[in-house]
Amino acid sequence: RKRSVAQPGRARLTEHTKAVMLLDVPQEWFALALVAAPLLVTLCFVRRIANRPDHAQAVNLFVYPIKSCAEVAVQSATATPRGFEGDRLFQCTDKHGKYCTPRDDDKARLFKISPRYEGESLVLRAANMPELRLARDAIAARVQCEVLCAPKPLTLLDAGDEAAAWLEAATQIPGVRLTGLPRDSDRVVVVNQDQGDAVPTSGAAPVSLADEAPFLLTSVESLADLNARLKARGKAAVDMQRFRPNIVVGGLLPWEEDTIKRLAIDGVEFHAWQRCGRCKMTTIDRQTLKHGPEPLATLSTFRERDHGQRNFGMHLVPAEGWAGAGRVSVGGRLEVLEYHEERRAEWLRLFRGQ
Repeated sequence: RKRSVAQPGRARLTEHTKAVMLLDVPQEWFALALVAAPLLVTLCFVRRIANRPDHAQAVNLFVYPIKSCAEVAVQSATATPRGFEGDRLFQCTDKHGKYCTPRDDDKARLFKISPRYEGESLVLRAANMPELRLARDAIAARVQCEVLCAPKPLTLLDAGDEAAAWLEAATQIPGVRLTGLPRDSDRVVVVNQDQGDAVPTSGAAPVSLADEAPFLLTSVESLADLNARLKARGKAAVDMQRFRPNIVVGGLLPWEEDTIKRLAIDGVEFHAWQRCGRCKMTTIDRQTLKHGPEPLATLSTFRERDHGQRNFGMHLVPAEGWAGAGRVSVGGRLEVLEYHEERRAEWLRLFRGQ
């Protein structure tokens, strides 16, 4: 006589069937629901993507002539291999040859310095200070300086005593000097070990005095999502100034910038290299210059990865084969040329149900 073999799947279905019978629902309907549920979730996500704006585009562009000082909003900018033309070509250096940063409380007044280029001049402005106009290529001496994120001191160009006296009066930083990057600088990007992403070019990628990469891209949708989370925690919203991007885009889903591997804006191609881990500089209120816990505390609840990296924005490196300069403008269309499959899978897992 044949022995019956237990079939767990059928046993479970029998239990489900009993429940369905109690509800007076046809068994076929219940089975169909089991199959359809995950499909419905996927379709809802696809529909959400389909309902995004027609295309993503650049909505703001910023250049920072002096690192750690105020930004300049521009309608268009020339993208060069080391960053937007004129971006972070200068830094304020203390009397010991070390970079100055608003991360230090006694140097937060750097945010109140408003530099801009006018022709061949670098013009400095600050409240209750006379305007100072300097030749962009003014050189008093070559000096060795520490640059944040650079593995060794760099040779920079000192802009002279007049610039130093003006900056010291405006910032109250004793002995501060204005120093600039030489045109022949050979500084290149280096791997951030805490992020762990290899530089996406086969050769060296040049960079200005920016911390890690030639360009930083952020999105308005991600900022809106962050601010919604801040509001839910009873905290004040923050503005995009906190994150100091070069390119702000609109038309993506929240945090979707994570998923991009290669993109083009106005036809200028970039690698989306690595996510940007944020530091205490984002916690400084630009008006009061006071530090607080946000937005890092809230970013820590949903954007923290290994090694404490609380990410907002993507570092960009110009695509391989770069042969000069290209113009990027506000309103320029963003085209995704390739997705990063691992980061895309992570984004789908974390954010597709929102």
